[in-house]
Amino acid sequence: MLDLSTIPVVDNHCHAVLLNQTMDTPRFRRFFTESYDPIFAERHIQNTVYYLWMLRQMASFYGCSNTEDAILATRNKLDCISLTERLFRAANIDTLVLDTGFPPPFECLTPEQMGQSGHCRAIKLLRLEVLMQQLVVEYSDFDELVERFAMELSDIRGRGFAGLKSIVAYRGGLQVIERSKDEAAASFDEARMAIRDNQLRITQKPLIDYLLYIAFRHAAAQGLPIQFHTGYGDSDTDMRLGNPLHLRDVLERSDFYNMKVVLLHESYPYTQFGAYLAAIYPHVYFDLSYTIPFVDLLDMLAFTRQALSVAPASKLMYSSDGTNIPEMHWAAAIRGRSVITQVLNEMIDAGEIDEQQGYHLGQLILRDTAYTVYKL
Repeated sequence: MLDLSTIPVVDNHCHAVLLNQTMDTPRFRRFFTESYDPIFAERHIQNTVYYLWMLRQMASFYGCSNTEDAILATRNKLDCISLTERLFRAANIDTLVLDTGFPPPFECLTPEQMGQSGHCRAIKLLRLEVLMQQLVVEYSDFDELVERFAMELSDIRGRGFAGLKSIVAYRGGLQVIERSKDEAAASFDEARMAIRDNQLRITQKPLIDYLLYIAFRHAAAQGLPIQFHTGYGDSDTDMRLGNPLHLRDVLERSDFYNMKVVLLHESYPYTQFGAYLAAIYPHVYFDLSYTIPFVDLLDMLAFTRQALSVAPASKLMYSSDGTNIPEMHWAAAIRGRSVITQVLNEMIDAGEIDEQQGYHLGQLILRDTAYTVYKL
Protein backbone atom coordinates (compact mmCIF):
# COMPACT_ATOMS: atom_id res chain seq x y z
CA MET A 1 0.00 0.00 0.00
CA LEU A 2 1.09 3.53 -0.78
CA ASP A 3 2.53 5.55 2.13
CA LEU A 4 3.08 9.33 1.84
CA SER A 5 3.50 9.97 5.57
CA THR A 6 7.20 10.80 5.40
CA ILE A 7 7.02 13.41 2.61
CA PRO A 8 7.73 16.91 4.01
CA VAL A 9 4.90 19.20 2.89
CA VAL A 10 4.94 22.63 1.34
CA ASP A 11 1.97 24.42 2.89
CA ASN A 12 1.00 26.41 -0.19
CA HIS A 13 -1.41 28.70 1.66
CA CYS A 14 -1.42 29.50 5.37
CA HIS A 15 -1.35 32.32 7.89
CA ALA A 16 0.53 33.25 11.02
CA VAL A 17 -0.12 31.96 14.54
CA LEU A 18 -1.40 34.33 17.23
CA LEU A 19 1.04 35.29 19.97
CA ASN A 20 -1.63 34.85 22.63
CA GLN A 21 -2.39 31.12 22.72
CA THR A 22 -4.09 31.12 26.14
CA MET A 23 -7.60 29.93 25.38
CA ASP A 24 -10.94 29.56 27.06
CA THR A 25 -13.64 27.49 25.37
CA PRO A 26 -15.57 30.30 23.61
CA ARG A 27 -12.41 31.85 22.16
CA PHE A 28 -11.07 28.51 20.95
CA ARG A 29 -14.34 27.52 19.31
CA ARG A 30 -14.54 30.81 17.38
CA PHE A 31 -11.52 29.77 15.33
CA PHE A 32 -13.57 26.92 13.83
CA THR A 33 -16.26 28.92 12.10
CA GLU A 34 -16.35 31.57 9.39
CA SER A 35 -19.46 33.09 10.98
CA TYR A 36 -19.08 36.28 13.00
CA ASP A 37 -22.14 35.55 15.13
CA PRO A 38 -21.12 34.45 18.67
CA ILE A 39 -24.09 32.10 18.85
CA PHE A 40 -22.13 29.60 16.72
CA ALA A 41 -19.38 29.28 19.35
CA GLU A 42 -21.98 29.07 22.11
CA ARG A 43 -24.30 26.45 20.62
CA HIS A 44 -23.14 24.91 17.37
CA ILE A 45 -19.38 24.45 16.85
CA GLN A 46 -19.19 21.63 19.42
CA ASN A 47 -21.72 19.75 17.29
CA THR A 48 -19.75 19.81 14.03
CA VAL A 49 -17.99 16.69 12.82
CA TYR A 50 -14.78 18.56 12.01
CA TYR A 51 -14.47 20.07 15.50
CA LEU A 52 -15.16 16.75 17.21
CA TRP A 53 -12.50 15.11 15.04
CA MET A 54 -10.02 17.87 15.89
CA LEU A 55 -10.61 17.45 19.63
CA ARG A 56 -9.90 13.72 19.37
CA GLN A 57 -6.63 14.36 17.50
CA MET A 58 -5.53 16.98 20.01
CA ALA A 59 -6.34 14.77 23.00
CA SER A 60 -4.22 12.00 21.51
CA PHE A 61 -1.36 14.39 20.72
CA TYR A 62 -1.36 16.06 24.16
CA GLY A 63 -1.96 12.79 26.05
CA CYS A 64 -5.04 14.01 27.90
CA SER A 65 -8.75 13.17 28.06
CA ASN A 66 -10.98 14.05 25.14
CA THR A 67 -12.75 17.05 26.64
CA GLU A 68 -12.41 20.71 25.77
CA ASP A 69 -11.46 21.58 29.36
CA ALA A 70 -8.69 18.99 29.54
CA ILE A 71 -7.30 19.83 26.12
CA LEU A 72 -7.25 23.57 26.72
CA ALA A 73 -5.76 23.17 30.18
CA THR A 74 -2.93 21.08 28.72
CA ARG A 75 -2.15 23.40 25.79
CA ASN A 76 -2.42 26.51 28.00
CA LYS A 77 0.63 25.31 29.92
CA LEU A 78 2.74 25.93 26.80
CA ASP A 79 3.79 29.33 25.46
CA CYS A 80 3.21 30.20 21.81
CA ILE A 81 6.69 29.29 20.60
CA SER A 82 6.78 25.95 22.44
CA LEU A 83 3.31 25.03 21.24
CA THR A 84 4.05 25.94 17.65
CA GLU A 85 7.41 24.17 17.62
CA ARG A 86 5.94 20.98 19.01
CA LEU A 87 3.07 20.86 16.49
CA PHE A 88 4.98 22.04 13.43
CA ARG A 89 7.78 19.55 13.93
CA ALA A 90 5.24 16.74 14.23
CA ALA A 91 3.64 17.97 10.99
CA ASN A 92 6.95 17.59 9.09
CA ILE A 93 6.69 20.87 7.17
CA ASP A 94 9.21 21.75 4.47
CA THR A 95 7.99 25.28 3.67
CA LEU A 96 5.25 27.64 4.82
CA VAL A 97 3.81 30.00 2.18
CA LEU A 98 2.41 32.75 4.38
CA ASP A 99 -0.28 35.29 3.54
CA THR A 100 0.81 38.11 5.84
CA GLY A 101 -2.38 40.13 5.31
CA PHE A 102 -4.26 38.29 8.08
CA PRO A 103 -4.25 38.18 11.08
CA PRO A 104 -2.80 41.65 11.88
CA PRO A 105 1.01 41.30 12.08
CA PHE A 106 1.31 42.85 15.55
CA GLU A 107 -0.83 40.01 16.96
CA CYS A 108 1.21 37.16 15.46
CA LEU A 109 4.49 35.39 15.22
CA THR A 110 6.61 36.87 12.45
CA PRO A 111 7.33 34.75 9.35
CA GLU A 112 10.86 34.32 10.67
CA GLN A 113 9.52 33.04 14.01
CA MET A 114 7.12 30.72 12.20
CA GLY A 115 9.98 29.19 10.25
CA GLN A 116 12.22 28.91 13.30
CA SER A 117 9.44 27.29 15.33
CA GLY A 118 8.75 24.73 12.63
CA HIS A 119 12.41 24.17 11.73
CA CYS A 120 11.31 24.92 8.18
CA ARG A 121 11.43 27.62 5.55
CA ALA A 122 8.84 30.43 5.61
CA ILE A 123 8.15 32.61 2.57
CA LYS A 124 5.75 35.56 2.31
CA LEU A 125 3.02 36.71 -0.05
CA LEU A 126 1.93 40.32 -0.43
CA ARG A 127 -1.84 40.75 -0.03
CA LEU A 128 -2.81 43.31 -2.65
CA GLU A 129 -6.00 44.67 -1.07
CA VAL A 130 -4.13 45.49 2.15
CA LEU A 131 -1.61 47.50 0.12
CA MET A 132 -4.45 49.25 -1.72
CA GLN A 133 -6.14 50.22 1.54
CA GLN A 134 -2.96 51.63 3.00
CA LEU A 135 -2.23 53.73 -0.06
CA VAL A 136 -5.77 55.08 -0.44
CA VAL A 137 -5.56 56.33 3.15
CA GLU A 138 -2.09 57.78 2.57
CA TYR A 139 -2.63 59.53 -0.79
CA SER A 140 -5.34 62.05 -1.66
CA ASP A 141 -4.30 62.28 -5.31
CA PHE A 142 -5.27 59.42 -7.62
CA ASP A 143 -2.22 59.69 -9.91
CA GLU A 144 0.11 59.66 -6.93
CA LEU A 145 -1.65 56.58 -5.58
CA VAL A 146 -1.23 54.73 -8.88
CA GLU A 147 2.44 55.71 -9.14
CA ARG A 148 3.17 54.52 -5.60
CA PHE A 149 1.21 51.27 -6.10
CA ALA A 150 3.24 50.49 -9.21
CA MET A 151 6.47 51.32 -7.40
CA GLU A 152 5.58 48.95 -4.54
CA LEU A 153 5.16 46.15 -7.10
CA SER A 154 8.24 46.87 -9.17
CA ASP A 155 10.52 44.34 -7.45
CA ILE A 156 8.43 41.92 -5.40
CA ARG A 157 11.13 39.31 -4.77
CA GLY A 158 13.61 42.07 -3.94
CA ARG A 159 11.20 43.20 -1.23
CA GLY A 160 11.17 39.73 0.29
CA PHE A 161 7.92 38.36 -1.16
CA ALA A 162 7.54 35.18 -3.19
CA GLY A 163 4.28 36.21 -4.84
CA LEU A 164 0.96 38.04 -4.52
CA LYS A 165 -2.45 37.29 -3.01
CA SER A 166 -5.86 38.78 -3.82
CA ILE A 167 -9.12 38.61 -1.89
CA VAL A 168 -11.11 40.39 -4.60
CA ALA A 169 -13.66 37.56 -4.26
CA TYR A 170 -14.58 39.15 -0.91
CA ARG A 171 -14.69 42.65 -2.34
CA GLY A 172 -17.12 42.44 -5.22
CA GLY A 173 -16.32 39.12 -6.84
CA LEU A 174 -13.88 37.39 -9.17
CA GLN A 175 -15.08 38.99 -12.40
CA VAL A 176 -12.11 41.33 -12.66
CA ILE A 177 -12.33 43.52 -15.76
CA GLU A 178 -10.06 46.18 -17.20
CA ARG A 179 -11.42 49.57 -16.11
CA SER A 180 -10.87 53.02 -17.55
CA LYS A 181 -8.85 55.57 -15.63
CA ASP A 182 -11.93 57.78 -15.25
CA GLU A 183 -13.90 54.90 -13.69
CA ALA A 184 -11.07 54.15 -11.29
CA ALA A 185 -10.58 57.82 -10.34
CA ALA A 186 -14.28 58.21 -9.50
CA SER A 187 -14.12 54.99 -7.47
CA PHE A 188 -11.01 56.31 -5.69
CA ASP A 189 -12.97 59.40 -4.59
CA GLU A 190 -15.66 57.11 -3.15
CA ALA A 191 -13.02 55.13 -1.29
CA ARG A 192 -11.52 58.27 0.18
CA MET A 193 -14.94 59.27 1.52
CA ALA A 194 -15.25 55.86 3.20
CA ILE A 195 -12.12 56.32 5.37
CA ARG A 196 -12.87 56.30 9.10
CA ASP A 197 -10.21 56.92 11.76
CA ASN A 198 -7.50 56.49 9.10
CA GLN A 199 -8.83 53.01 8.32
CA LEU A 200 -10.45 51.68 5.17
CA ARG A 201 -12.00 48.41 4.11
CA ILE A 202 -11.78 48.80 0.37
CA THR A 203 -14.89 47.63 -1.51
CA GLN A 204 -14.92 49.99 -4.51
CA LYS A 205 -14.77 47.44 -7.33
CA PRO A 206 -13.71 49.70 -10.25
CA LEU A 207 -10.71 50.93 -8.23
CA ILE A 208 -9.79 47.40 -7.11
CA ASP A 209 -10.03 46.06 -10.67
CA TYR A 210 -7.95 48.92 -12.08
CA LEU A 211 -5.18 48.37 -9.55
CA LEU A 212 -5.31 44.60 -9.96
CA TYR A 213 -4.60 44.93 -13.68
CA ILE A 214 -1.53 46.97 -12.78
CA ALA A 215 -0.52 44.17 -10.41
CA PHE A 216 -1.14 41.53 -13.11
CA ARG A 217 1.21 43.30 -15.51
CA HIS A 218 3.94 43.43 -12.87
CA ALA A 219 3.38 39.79 -11.94
CA ALA A 220 3.62 38.71 -15.57
CA ALA A 221 6.77 40.76 -16.14
CA GLN A 222 8.42 39.25 -13.06
CA GLY A 223 7.08 35.70 -13.48
CA LEU A 224 5.28 35.84 -10.14
CA PRO A 225 2.50 33.61 -8.82
CA ILE A 226 -0.70 35.23 -7.62
CA GLN A 227 -3.15 33.47 -5.33
CA PHE A 228 -6.89 34.15 -5.55
CA HIS A 229 -9.31 33.33 -2.81
CA THR A 230 -12.08 31.32 -4.47
CA GLY A 231 -15.24 29.66 -3.19
CA TYR A 232 -15.75 29.09 0.54
CA GLY A 233 -14.94 31.99 2.84
CA ASP A 234 -16.02 34.53 5.41
CA SER A 235 -19.69 35.18 5.96
CA ASP A 236 -19.46 38.58 4.25
CA THR A 237 -18.56 37.07 0.88
CA ASP A 238 -21.12 36.47 -1.85
CA MET A 239 -20.39 32.85 -2.72
CA ARG A 240 -22.07 33.24 -6.10
CA LEU A 241 -19.29 35.65 -7.09
CA GLY A 242 -16.51 33.36 -5.81
CA ASN A 243 -16.84 30.88 -8.67
CA PRO A 244 -13.40 30.75 -10.36
CA LEU A 245 -15.04 30.70 -13.80
CA HIS A 246 -15.52 34.45 -13.30
CA LEU A 247 -11.75 34.84 -13.80
CA ARG A 248 -12.02 33.97 -17.50
CA ASP A 249 -11.27 37.54 -18.70
CA VAL A 250 -7.98 37.46 -16.80
CA LEU A 251 -7.05 33.89 -17.71
CA GLU A 252 -7.63 34.48 -21.43
CA ARG A 253 -5.11 37.34 -21.60
CA SER A 254 -2.02 36.03 -23.38
CA ASP A 255 0.07 38.86 -21.92
CA PHE A 256 -0.66 37.42 -18.44
CA TYR A 257 0.43 33.86 -19.23
CA ASN A 258 3.73 34.36 -17.40
CA MET A 259 1.75 35.05 -14.20
CA LYS A 260 0.98 31.78 -12.42
CA VAL A 261 -2.58 31.84 -11.05
CA VAL A 262 -3.30 29.76 -7.93
CA LEU A 263 -6.97 29.06 -7.11
CA LEU A 264 -7.31 28.61 -3.36
CA HIS A 265 -9.58 26.46 -1.14
CA GLU A 266 -10.17 23.94 -3.96
CA SER A 267 -12.75 26.56 -5.03
CA TYR A 268 -15.17 24.70 -2.73
CA PRO A 269 -17.97 24.00 -3.66
CA TYR A 270 -16.85 24.78 -7.24
CA THR A 271 -14.09 22.15 -7.12
CA GLN A 272 -14.65 20.66 -10.56
CA PHE A 273 -14.76 24.12 -12.15
CA GLY A 274 -11.44 25.12 -10.57
CA ALA A 275 -9.82 21.80 -11.49
CA TYR A 276 -11.09 22.27 -15.05
CA LEU A 277 -9.35 25.65 -15.26
CA ALA A 278 -6.10 24.08 -14.04
CA ALA A 279 -6.49 21.39 -16.70
CA ILE A 280 -7.10 23.90 -19.51
CA TYR A 281 -4.82 26.87 -18.80
CA PRO A 282 -1.07 26.18 -18.54
CA HIS A 283 -0.54 28.97 -16.00
CA VAL A 284 -3.38 27.99 -13.61
CA TYR A 285 -2.76 25.88 -10.49
CA PHE A 286 -5.21 24.45 -7.99
CA ASP A 287 -4.93 24.42 -4.21
CA LEU A 288 -6.28 21.61 -2.01
CA SER A 289 -6.93 22.90 1.51
CA TYR A 290 -7.28 20.43 4.39
CA THR A 291 -8.21 22.69 7.32
CA ILE A 292 -10.37 25.44 5.86
CA PRO A 293 -13.06 24.88 4.67
CA PHE A 294 -14.14 23.00 7.80
CA VAL A 295 -15.46 19.84 6.18
CA ASP A 296 -15.43 16.21 7.21
CA LEU A 297 -13.36 13.34 5.85
CA LEU A 298 -15.90 12.32 3.22
CA ASP A 299 -15.94 15.80 1.71
CA MET A 300 -12.14 15.93 1.75
CA LEU A 301 -12.01 12.62 -0.07
CA ALA A 302 -14.59 13.90 -2.56
CA PHE A 303 -12.83 17.14 -3.48
CA THR A 304 -9.47 15.34 -3.69
CA ARG A 305 -10.94 12.75 -6.06
CA GLN A 306 -12.60 15.48 -8.14
CA ALA A 307 -9.37 17.43 -8.47
CA LEU A 308 -7.26 14.40 -9.38
CA SER A 309 -9.85 13.15 -11.83
CA VAL A 310 -9.70 16.39 -13.83
CA ALA A 311 -6.35 18.14 -13.35
CA PRO A 312 -2.75 16.89 -13.60
CA ALA A 313 -1.08 16.42 -10.22
CA SER A 314 1.62 18.80 -11.44
CA LYS A 315 -1.10 21.49 -11.23
CA LEU A 316 -2.24 20.59 -7.69
CA MET A 317 -0.82 21.83 -4.38
CA TYR A 318 -1.49 20.91 -0.77
CA SER A 319 -2.31 23.59 1.82
CA SER A 320 -3.78 23.98 5.29
CA ASP A 321 -5.04 27.58 5.27
CA GLY A 322 -4.08 27.24 8.91
CA THR A 323 -4.50 30.43 10.89
CA ASN A 324 -4.54 31.71 14.48
CA ILE A 325 -3.73 28.39 16.20
CA PRO A 326 -0.90 26.00 15.23
CA GLU A 327 -3.13 22.94 15.55
CA MET A 328 -4.66 23.84 12.18
CA HIS A 329 -1.34 23.66 10.32
CA TRP A 330 -0.51 20.39 12.09
CA ALA A 331 -3.88 18.67 11.66
CA ALA A 332 -4.06 19.58 7.97
CA ALA A 333 -0.64 18.08 7.29
CA ILE A 334 -1.61 14.82 9.01
CA ARG A 335 -5.02 14.54 7.39
CA GLY A 336 -3.96 15.91 4.01
CA ARG A 337 -1.33 13.19 3.60
CA SER A 338 -3.84 10.58 4.72
CA VAL A 339 -6.63 11.72 2.37
CA ILE A 340 -4.34 12.04 -0.66
CA THR A 341 -2.92 8.58 0.14
CA GLN A 342 -6.39 7.04 0.38
CA VAL A 343 -7.51 8.52 -2.94
CA LEU A 344 -4.34 7.40 -4.72
CA ASN A 345 -4.65 3.91 -3.21
CA GLU A 346 -8.19 3.71 -4.58
CA MET A 347 -6.82 4.58 -8.02
CA ILE A 348 -4.11 1.94 -7.65
CA ASP A 349 -6.70 -0.66 -6.63
CA ALA A 350 -8.83 0.31 -9.65
CA GLY A 351 -5.85 -0.28 -11.95
CA GLU A 352 -5.66 3.35 -13.11
CA ILE A 353 -2.09 3.85 -11.83
CA ASP A 354 0.56 1.69 -10.20
CA GLU A 355 2.17 2.27 -6.80
CA GLN A 356 5.26 4.00 -8.17
CA GLN A 357 3.10 6.38 -10.17
CA GLY A 358 0.90 6.98 -7.13
CA TYR A 359 3.89 7.97 -5.01
CA HIS A 360 5.08 10.34 -7.73
CA LEU A 361 1.65 12.02 -7.93
CA GLY A 362 1.48 12.32 -4.15
CA GLN A 363 4.89 13.96 -3.99
CA LEU A 364 3.87 16.44 -6.67
CA ILE A 365 0.81 17.51 -4.69
CA LEU A 366 2.48 17.63 -1.29
CA ARG A 367 5.75 19.25 -2.31
CA ASP A 368 7.09 19.37 -5.85
CA THR A 369 4.41 21.42 -7.64
CA ALA A 370 4.83 24.19 -5.07
CA TYR A 371 8.60 24.09 -5.54
CA THR A 372 8.02 24.88 -9.22
CA VAL A 373 5.38 27.59 -8.69
CA TYR A 374 7.26 29.50 -5.98
CA LYS A 375 10.73 28.81 -7.39
CA LEU A 376 11.86 27.14 -4.19
